[in-house]
Parts: sequence; C-alpha cells; structure tokens
Amino acid sequence: MNDGVPPQIPITYEPRLIQPPLALKQSSAFSHGDIYIFDIAANSSNLVVSASNHEIKLYNPATLAIKNILKFHTDTITQVKAYGENILMSSSKDGTVACWDLRTEGGPVQVFTTPQKHVLLSFDINSSEQVLAAGTELKDYDANIHFFDARSNTSAIIATYSESHSEDITNVKFHPTNPVRLMTGSVDGLICQFDLTDMDEEEGLMVVSNTGASINKVGYFGPNAEYIYCLSHMETLSLWNSDDADAIHHFGDIRGVSNPALGLTLDYGIDCHFETETGRLFLISGSNEGNINILHVQTDSLQLCQVLNGGHSEIVRSTYWDSKRGILFSGGEDAKLGLWTSASAIAMSSPLAASASSRHSSPLQLKTEGKSARSNPY
Repeated sequence: MNDGVPPQIPITYEPRLIQPPLALKQSSAFSHGDIYIFDIAANSSNLVVSASNHEIKLYNPATLAIKNILKFHTDTITQVKAYGENILMSSSKDGTVACWDLRTEGGPVQVFTTPQKHVLLSFDINSSEQVLAAGTELKDYDANIHFFDARSNTSAIIATYSESHSEDITNVKFHPTNPVRLMTGSVDGLICQFDLTDMDEEEGLMVVSNTGASINKVGYFGPNAEYIYCLSHMETLSLWNSDDADAIHHFGDIRGVSNPALGLTLDYGIDCHFETETGRLFLISGSNEGNINILHVQTDSLQLCQVLNGGHSEIVRSTYWDSKRGILFSGGEDAKLGLWTSASAIAMSSPLAASASSRHSSPLQLKTEGKSARSNPY
C-alpha cells in the first residue's frame, strides 16, 4: 500500500548519450512586454517562431537576427511547421491553416478555412503531401477532424470525422511513411488511429488507446514508427504499441523523477524527440525556473543526459532539437530565444538535418523518401 503516493520512476545519470554536451551559444530577446513564444520550427535558412500576439517571426538560425515578420492570423497560433526551405504552414484558433511561400512577399499563398471558422488546435500533412488533416476544439458537442486536399487551390473540405473524440483534439499526426495512417490525440484521453483508404470514419477507425489523461503531446517513434509516446496535461508519460493499442509502460507523473542531487528539477514535459540515427527516444522537460532537461526514455526507466540552464528564467514553451548536428533552439514565456550548440556542431551555414516536418521542398510536390531499417529501441 502506497497511501496514494505514485511509485518512484527509476532514474540514472548517463551524460555520455549527448556528447559533446550542449551549451548556450546565444540568447536573444524575442520581444518586450507580455508577448511570449508559442511554437518553434526550423529549416536551414530560417528559425520560425510563433508569438502570443498572433505573429510569426523568421530568424537567421545562426545569429538569431530577425529576418521577417508574417502577419495574417487574428487569434492564437496553435502550430507552425516548416516543409523544406520554402514552405511554412501555420494553424490558428481563427479557424484557418495558412500556407506561406517564403520566396514571396505578402500574405499566405493558400488558406484552408474550417466551417464557421471552427477553432483549430493541430494539423498535419501526410507523407504523400496530398491530404491535410486539422483537429478542432469542442464546439456544440462536436470535436472534428477536417480533411482538405493539400494540392487544391480551394479550401473545400473533402471529409469530416466527428464521432471519434468527445473533447478538444490537441494532436493530429500522420505516420511518417504511410500516407493513409493517421493518429489523433484528445483531451478525452483517447489516441485514435485511422486508415484513410476510403475516408470513412467508422470503417477507418483501426485502434483506440485510452490513456486515462488529457493528452498534451503524442508522436510516433521506433525503427518503423511502430510505437507511440504520449505526454498528458497531468504531466504523465506513457508508451504504446501502435498496431494493437497495447500499453508498453505507464511512467505516471514524470515530476516524480526530480532529483536535486543530479541537478534535475522537473516541473512539466515539453515534448519527446526521436533520434533516428540511434533509435533513442528522449523526453524534453522543463522547470519553472527555465531549465531544460533532456532524458533518455527506456522501457521502464529514465536516464538524465543533460540539464540546460542559463538560457531562460521562466517556463519553456517549445524546443526544436537537431540532435544529429548538435543544435537546439528554445523559446519560453520570458520572451527569449535560446540557441544551444555542442562543441563539434556543424557550421550553421550547412543545411539542418531533414525532419518529418521539413523533409520536402513543397507540400504540393510528391517526393517519397526511402526508409532505412533500424534496430528495435527496446
């Protein structure tokens, strides 16, 4: 009997997994006053940052010098994603997903709009770059997944799913290589996975995982993206099998791994990062004082790799980590941008490593990538 106290999460210290370690190279004031950072994306030419004043700022990723400010959205920007060097997409609570061509001046080149400008919280484009899916807030008892033709010059909806979730849809993630496999996460605690072959919701719902907690972040990981990580708004972490929806491990409240002896204070999760080169999954978390913690996620335990301190003084909202090149960007409620690099970081003038959100030059051009086999992370 534990009197309601959650079991302690096993944790060890393993700094060798990040070598050489990251160090703060530069910190820049994003703004002054009450404007702070929501989300971060990047390619080799731009660091993309969304702000609480509904603007998107573009920075030089090597110097953090501001390059441009994009203005279109009229409400909170909920997500930004870079696709190759030229295309940026953003979703907002104003009910739109905007597509920007960074080679052109002015506003977005395409706008996808939900019916009655239904509040959007998340979006993604599938690996064949044909379908855009966007998840909404709960309204009039419906939380919808709207589907658009990503190649169309119109914003006509091709399908809407409204039965699978009963609360806000916080995450929409396509499988990195299977264009008809979609995963969604919601405040209702459910992770739903769909086969979009015929775009029928009832027939397409493959498996459902009930996490028991409001979902903050979900994502695929593993050599064939066969696993799922889930971070909840209650600061719990769980791992799942994708195909059968079975739980691999429930870590419980990750705040239970705080260890002052290791310099670790963990107050909240930021997201997880899958390192394709090694097959490792990392938990990126933060402290209320602005520290960033990087922990290696094992099957049933965690390994502290490094604590990044000195870059922020308040909660860190978002990070973008290119672990292959030893570069990490961070943004927080202190309105600061942080650039962290390793001693052997490749020159910033060379391209950032391609990621699932920035692997193509345009979301309207099909460039299917091969998939290399890797060892099971467990």
